[in-house]
Amino acid sequence: MSKSKGPDFLIVGLERSGTSWVSALLNSHPEIACIPPMPFRKESGEFREIGEIHLFNTLASLEVGTTDKFTRPVANYKTTDIKIFADFADLEGKIPKEELYNTFIERYNELCESYRKGKKLVGESTPAYVFHLNFIDRFYPGIKKLCIIRDPKDKVVSWHFNLVRKGRKQEDEKISDEFIKEYCETRIAKEYQALLDYQGQIHCFTYEALTHNPRKVVSGVLRHLEVNDDIALTDQMVKEASFENLTAKDSGRGRQQGEQSLKSHFRKGIIGDWKTHLTNTQIHYIEGETLQLRKEVFEKYRVDPIE
Repeated sequence: MSKSKGPDFLIVGLERSGTSWVSALLNSHPEIACIPPMPFRKESGEFREIGEIHLFNTLASLEVGTTDKFTRPVANYKTTDIKIFADFADLEGKIPKEELYNTFIERYNELCESYRKGKKLVGESTPAYVFHLNFIDRFYPGIKKLCIIRDPKDKVVSWHFNLVRKGRKQEDEKISDEFIKEYCETRIAKEYQALLDYQGQIHCFTYEALTHNPRKVVSGVLRHLEVNDDIALTDQMVKEASFENLTAKDSGRGRQQGEQSLKSHFRKGIIGDWKTHLTNTQIHYIEGETLQLRKEVFEKYRVDPIE
């Protein structure tokens, strides 16, 4: 397999639940490096985002029966901003599948090691990994996994505004019943089910708990990763990974345009934002579709249900 060690942990999800925040928090620890690094790094006088790698949900597209919306074709690496695998994109079908996997894993491990920079741990974050947990274990048995979970009503609102930011929706467009139904059925419910189907260990926590008691949640994550969780250190991590600091690094756009900025990568995730944007009928629908699954996930992974 690979000579490079590769990642020590993965942030596996969930989408629109604060994975960028978790990545920023961990990058603020002196013993941890996390990809994508947050806040942004500076290149050629501009701040540029280093995006998610999407390795496992890309390689999973080669597995029989897993080609769906949660996988990406290998050919995507020829056009994506992540150029690290571009020269491998044409190897599909030309070499045996296992050899292709090993080729990607070797490069991925080298990438992770390049970001380690002498730190004890290096990890990577891509929310779609939650759908490929067993596949990940095939390459990294027993790798530590972190998963942040957020109120599905706020996830719906966050996803809507993410599409507005990308220009796929109009700024004054209301959240429709059809939009909610599609997102609940094709994403949120399937994320919960993926967690329920997995038989391995994942350290799960909620966005709400991280917001209300960041010291406790961050300390728990650090203990899980077996690194220093000194109170002064965790407090400094929370400060460095704050919304104000991240938006300041993002050319200050989020702070200049307010908490509901549609231009900044960082949109402040206000707990209960759904109360402003969803109707009572929509709220009842989301809860009806997700409440039982959410309860089962919390019970399985012993998640503190702070709302």
